[in-house]
Amino acid sequence: MVTKELIGVVPILPFITSDRTLAAHSRSVVVDQRTKLPPPDPLVHVFNLVGDADSSINSLHKIQAIINAMQPRRCFNKPVDVFKTSRARLPKTLANIPGCIIPRTETADPKNFSELQAACRKFNEWPVIVRSPGYHGGDNMLLLTDESQLDGLKDLSWPYEGICLTQFVDCRDDAGLYQRIRVMMVDGAAYARQCVYSDRWKIHTKSRVDLMDQDIGLRHREEQLLAELRDRVLKDRAPLFQEIYHRIGLDVFGIDFALVNDQIVIFEANACMRFLGRGTASNPLYAYTDSYKKELGVALKKMLVRA
Repeated sequence: MVTKELIGVVPILPFITSDRTLAAHSRSVVVDQRTKLPPPDPLVHVFNLVGDADSSINSLHKIQAIINAMQPRRCFNKPVDVFKTSRARLPKTLANIPGCIIPRTETADPKNFSELQAACRKFNEWPVIVRSPGYHGGDNMLLLTDESQLDGLKDLSWPYEGICLTQFVDCRDDAGLYQRIRVMMVDGAAYARQCVYSDRWKIHTKSRVDLMDQDIGLRHREEQLLAELRDRVLKDRAPLFQEIYHRIGLDVFGIDFALVNDQIVIFEANACMRFLGRGTASNPLYAYTDSYKKELGVALKKMLVRA
């Protein structure tokens, strides 16, 4: 098992270490650029836990070199597949899938405010989301409705360290709420995980405090949607999710999206998404999500044990 403790990692190590069977037959290894390439070992299985294609480029290249040298029996989440999920590359990876919308995304590397203005003018999509690649949970991420709002970024540091510009797709429903649905792919199968509703466009797990913690109706709505995803939607749309799985190629990754006019608008798809706990962990308000987390844990262990 190879990992580098960075911002974006596949969040399964606590699950593995807490499981007797998995813990007894695995070990974690932290690697860096000084790590020597190992000899071939065709009996071992390797799980790459580095999942962020934007912040961990050097680590992923190093891990791929280690895997090439080891020639393991199987490698889960190959670095070459992780690269397909970078902010800028994902729209190309998932282009032209019927029923699927991927907002346009481009990278820019402005060094001053004038170059930032020029990059946004060249992108020429308003509203636009400006964000730092490699960050998760809504950090370093702003929505600009027009060019005049660029002044708010002028004195910040992060826009001058490399940015992604993403077309904003308004996914509000009839009630004026935004949604962020998460489906996890494990060993080629799609599993419902969560749906967070908010009156704010930028949604992450902590967004439950915006409305859902206080609104039992929204919690019932999530509970009903998760059941519908599990019982019908994921089956009806199995070809779509299989196409996403085959194009990305990762063994474990998540897809965050909204359902709009019977199409899915994908916000991101990568291996960094939490799905076995956190957020709703030990919160009785969201006990209805426990069975979905348990199902994912069973699927993950089955994949690893079968290997």
